Amino acid sequence: MSEIRPSIPPHDIAPDPVEAGRLQVFNKYLDHLGIKQADLKDKRILDIGASSGAFGDVATRFGAQVISVDAVRPQDWQDVLVGESQKLFEMPVEKLNLKDRLGLDAEPQFDYVLSHFSTPYVLVNEGQDAVGRWKDNLSSEERHKRLYEKVSKAMQNIFLHLKVGGQAILYPLFLNLDDEEAMAVDFTHGEKRDVRELNKVVHEVLNDLQTSYQENFALSLEKLPQSGDENLTRLIINRTA
Repeated sequence: MSEIRPSIPPHDIAPDPVEAGRLQVFNKYLDHLGIKQADLKDKRILDIGASSGAFGDVATRFGAQVISVDAVRPQDWQDVLVGESQKLFEMPVEKLNLKDRLGLDAEPQFDYVLSHFSTPYVLVNEGQDAVGRWKDNLSSEERHKRLYEKVSKAMQNIFLHLKVGGQAILYPLFLNLDDEEAMAVDFTHGEKRDVRELNKVVHEVLNDLQTSYQENFALSLEKLPQSGDENLTRLIINRTA
């Protein structure tokens, strides 16, 4: 099936430059995650680290139902608790609790759980300065423990919110499952991040998840072509049973 390129807004209204720009960003988001527009139809999606939830707003136009969560609440923004594009702020993924905030009987499960420039990317992006030095004063052991706690709880929540047959897609990561990994990654505006500690933690967490869930858990890592030397990948977790 070919991709749909509807007018934005829908129906017969010509798109203005702002709406056309939203669709362009939306399509880039899908490219990073390896999803087609047609894949969204009738899917329930949890978008973590979703900022304003703009992705969810557009995804509903292709037939998706989306819950967007973010750890930060934009000034004067309220939660959106009804509709096809629901939004919950002040909701970090390591403390994910949709049931209570939405008044449900149980935690919902999803066809897709998506992380785009969020978990675990933010741990190095926000935790280091422009040349890749950690901003905290923790020892390496203390930092490792703190990173492990956050990543482990976040990844477990992501997995447990997948329905059987569901898929979590996280982009970007900076690791391989077998080959030598990146050490320093160039971010925008010449900034760098040191991803060695985070990579080690992510490996440990993934190994622990596989041990805990065994045949219910399958993962793969896909390298994405880059213009420079960055080693960006997307992590795909499948809940098989």
